[in-house]
Formats: sequence, structure tokens, C-alpha cells
Amino acid sequence: MVTYRLGDQLISLELPDATKKEIDFTDSSFFKTPNRHLPTPDQVRAISPDVRNRYKITPVRFENLNLIVKSGVDVTTIEAVNLWMIKKVFQNDVPVPEVFGWRVDDEGFVFIYMELIKGPTLEECRVCLDTTQKKAITDQLSRIMGNLRRLKQDTSDPFVGRTFKNQPKTGPIPSAKEFNDWFALLPSIFLCQRSDKPYRCFLPDTDEIKFTHADLHKGNMIVSSFDPVQIVIVDWAQSGWYPDYWEYCRACWTCKKGDEWHEDFVAEFLEPRKELDEVFAYYCYAIGAYS
Repeated sequence: MVTYRLGDQLISLELPDATKKEIDFTDSSFFKTPNRHLPTPDQVRAISPDVRNRYKITPVRFENLNLIVKSGVDVTTIEAVNLWMIKKVFQNDVPVPEVFGWRVDDEGFVFIYMELIKGPTLEECRVCLDTTQKKAITDQLSRIMGNLRRLKQDTSDPFVGRTFKNQPKTGPIPSAKEFNDWFALLPSIFLCQRSDKPYRCFLPDTDEIKFTHADLHKGNMIVSSFDPVQIVIVDWAQSGWYPDYWEYCRACWTCKKGDEWHEDFVAEFLEPRKELDEVFAYYCYAIGAYS
């Protein structure tokens, strides 16, 4: 059982067990149709254009089931748990695809079954948007991120990392300061040489820990409706609990400096942390993280 705080409200949830190889969320809309079953991994592979790939597999769409399946050895059940948690906590205040279940096969491939959101990504349609639509999108994203960032951890046991604090790849790291120490150490690890960590002093150690999408690229936002404008945020693979600055810096890092997304969108729906632009860029370049 985990406890979150959303404003003045305490929310306790029994999170799905991410170590299980098979889960169906039988209370989801998919299973409201009697005798309906999720496609098996073999059925997904049978129509996948990337059947020989292990990474970066194109999601498979089942239009008749209003279903899309994300799969690969680089996909994790934690992303499914994140989607489940967000839908439970926020309902439609943070629009995300509904998750229906997952499977993990003997080769380590994870298959996440979720609602198919129809429409172009913001990256695909951005050049066609008029000023009014752009304003509607930034206003909506501002409300969405405002809602998301109201979510707080149990103050008795805070940590930086993924939804499950016992995941070895993500820590847990107990504070923003220790997370920043770890982040500043990465160039030394990647370059296999000692670093003087010249920018460590600029990383803010007192930032609150916030639930963060961590990859707010315009390709991860689907415009499901234009009248009225409706945005759905997808790809929650990197999401988790991070220092407050992380969302803004990561969103800016998904595009070139001076890009319209950087200047006219991100700064409108997230609190700008421009003093950290060069600091964050230094560390990302040092570890070869270009997007």
C-alpha cells in the first residue's frame, strides 16, 4: 500500500505487482464487453512489422478493439503501473491512455495493452495549428501539469526514482541532494575518468520531489480532438519522482534551443528554470544523452 497526498486529500493505493508476468485490469473498459480477451504475445507478433526486433518496436494497433500494444525488451511493467496509478488518482484531469493489462514472455519481452488514442501527435500537426489552437494547447498542458505536480509522496518516506522504490535501476535515492550527487557523478562513470564536477554547485538540492513525466516531447502528445482541442500524454516510460527542476530541463532537452517548442510552449506550461539550461546541457552532453 502506498500513500500519496493530492492537495489536502490523502490517497492510499495498492499498486499492481510489477513483478507479475501477466495482469488483466478486469475493471477497465476493455473487459466491459463480455468474453473479451487481450491478444496473446504471439498474436501481437504475427502482425508486427518489427517482428525480428528486440528494441524500439513499433506499437501494434488493433483498431477493432480500440487497442494498441507497446512491446520490447526495453519496455517495462513500471510504465503500465504508472498509467494505472495516474488514471486512478487523476481520472481525466491528467489525460493518459487507459491501461488494460500486460504480459511478459520467457524472452523478457514486455507487452503493455492500452487504449488506442486516435489523432496526430503534436509534432505531426504543430505547423498546421493556428494561434488560437496553440494557445488552447498550452493552456491545457498548463492545467495538466499543474494537476500532476500537485501529487506528493508520503513525507515519512520520500525518495527519488520510479513508482516502485525497490527497483534496482532507479535507486531508491532518498533526497534531491543525493540524486544531484549521483547525476553529477555520471560524466566520470561514462568517461571512465575523474571529473571535477564543475557545475555540481548549481544543481538545486532543496527542490521538492515531484511526480514527473520526464519526456515531454511533442511526439509524446496526441491531439485527440481539435474542436475542442484535447491533448493526451503518452509514453510514461521514464516517469517517476524527481526534483522539481527535472521536468522543465528534460522537456527543453527534447528539442533544439531556440526551437518554437522550447520558447513558446514549454515555458508556458512549466515554470522556466533557465538558470539550469547550460548546467543540464553540460551533463547530458557529457554522458551522451542527446534527447
